[in-house]
Amino acid sequence: MSQMINKFLPPFLFWFASFGLAHGQIRVEATFDPPNITSANTTIYKIVVHGTQQSPLGAVPSVDGLTFSSPPRTLRSASFINGVPSIRFELSFTVTPQRQGSFVVPSWNLEIENDLYAVPPARLQVLPPNQKDKLKQAQQRKQQADLREAAFLEFSCPRPFLFEGETVAAKVSLFLWNRLPVTRIEQIPTKSGSGFSMTELGQPVEQRDVKRFNKTYSVYSWNFGLTGALPGKHSISFDSSIRVRVRNNRNSPFSSPFFNDPFFGFGREEGLKISSDSLNLEIRPLPVINRPANFQGAIGNLSIVSDPDSNRVSVGDPVRLTCVISGTGNFAAMPAPDLSFGKSFKVGPPAFSFDGNENTKQNGSQTFEFIVTPLQAGLLEIPPVSFSYFDPLEEKYYSLSTDSHNLRVDPGEKWIAPKIAPSSTASVSPKNASQDLFQTESEPGNWINKLATPNPLESNTFWIIQITFSGIFISILIFRFKGRNPRLEARKQKERLLEAKAREALKHKDVPGLHQALRRRIRLRVGIACDQSNTSALSSTEIINLLNTSGYSDEIVGEVLQLLKICDESEYAGTSNEPSNIESTFQRSRAILKKIK
Repeated sequence: MSQMINKFLPPFLFWFASFGLAHGQIRVEATFDPPNITSANTTIYKIVVHGTQQSPLGAVPSVDGLTFSSPPRTLRSASFINGVPSIRFELSFTVTPQRQGSFVVPSWNLEIENDLYAVPPARLQVLPPNQKDKLKQAQQRKQQADLREAAFLEFSCPRPFLFEGETVAAKVSLFLWNRLPVTRIEQIPTKSGSGFSMTELGQPVEQRDVKRFNKTYSVYSWNFGLTGALPGKHSISFDSSIRVRVRNNRNSPFSSPFFNDPFFGFGREEGLKISSDSLNLEIRPLPVINRPANFQGAIGNLSIVSDPDSNRVSVGDPVRLTCVISGTGNFAAMPAPDLSFGKSFKVGPPAFSFDGNENTKQNGSQTFEFIVTPLQAGLLEIPPVSFSYFDPLEEKYYSLSTDSHNLRVDPGEKWIAPKIAPSSTASVSPKNASQDLFQTESEPGNWINKLATPNPLESNTFWIIQITFSGIFISILIFRFKGRNPRLEARKQKERLLEAKAREALKHKDVPGLHQALRRRIRLRVGIACDQSNTSALSSTEIINLLNTSGYSDEIVGEVLQLLKICDESEYAGTSNEPSNIESTFQRSRAILKKIK
């Protein structure tokens, strides 16, 4: 009986209290619990709202010398006091003092049920630490220092400033103490900082037995390309998380339970978040003075050459003109050169490919293949290809041009209509025709030498058909001309290549290769759907934020998040699906990609 009362009484209290006080008086209280502490301890800043269970809106005012936790802990409760139902909503902030003294949180407003209610002021007294507090503080500082030295991130950038659009080779390294019982890397380093974009992190480079702080570490390093996106001064840092095995010892310190046992033994698994120090970098805008007219955003130290695949063709035959830009630069965002060859040639959109460091995409060569079609015969000249770039080390612009190429264009063969001999039957007189063995009994009438054909230009039906089909043809041409986007076509071509890689990995049961191709294809599809040009530089979290801001449903966002998590864990955390499950993962990814349009 008592179990049934305990089971059904709390929901009844909440319902009855909410119904009975739906229009009751709302009252707000604020206190510190306890109100007097030493500088080594923490206290709770508690706000109690009587008469409602709706979540209030507001912001706690900042107090110099006090740090408030965020977000607060919340509690809804209902009870009977002297037979009267009572409901309330509690907000609890953990407060850490930074110094000694008396502190007052001034009165501030909370918005509750579309009305403003004043939160009364609250006082806190912070006393000097006693001897026990000093020992506790020293122990906590030592544990935190040991924990920071057990696992930490280091981020390095070659220069303290970048130019807008410039790409440099950066590196982030994860140091793991060899005695730390790490089971796996739960999350690869992710960027924090809105002023930069970066290339996708690939497989890390592992180093063993690296000495630091008189300890031996295993180091996992990721090289990537870092690009300045927004001018100004910005801070950048990286966060990662690992899974460690800890002992089931309730008396162990909260911060470092794995430091008590030299052999670590068996126990539960917990997550450990690791953050790098914040690094301040300046992003400078590109200078406007002496900027060439054909500058399109290439930054680095570059060179360009061009080469046609033939020097003699006929009118209308295509020529493949290959332009190769080599050196160090921002290849991930480098546009194709602008070809202006006049009326003698027709130039199609380029196909491009990169050959170099795929991790940073900062060192290598970018190849652009143009289809050039001559429109007239003669000895023509393929004009030089002009190209401009900005050198960030010398801080000046350079203009380059390739050599011109001679092209002999033959007029081609002309079609000559064959001569048709006159028919011998034309000279046969009607009289001779009447002597045919198959002549009918009655004469058919007057014979003629040829059939008269009507002139189609005088027919209304002919002109209606011609105008209709011409209108349809012109509409199709206009639609295809307006809808053609070279950049979008290149992305779709890349997406088809990624799908082919995924099918090849599925065929050979290559689980990591399949997940890598699926992750890259998801990011590329999101870029096409959300009109983003460089989604390969975004982390999984930023991809999810991009889907949310673009208005996709929570169901689609959740499916994409779960699939990205599976791919990340397969490639970086050492976990993978069984070969029997990768077929279902592939089919599931295809269903998700169809929803992202």
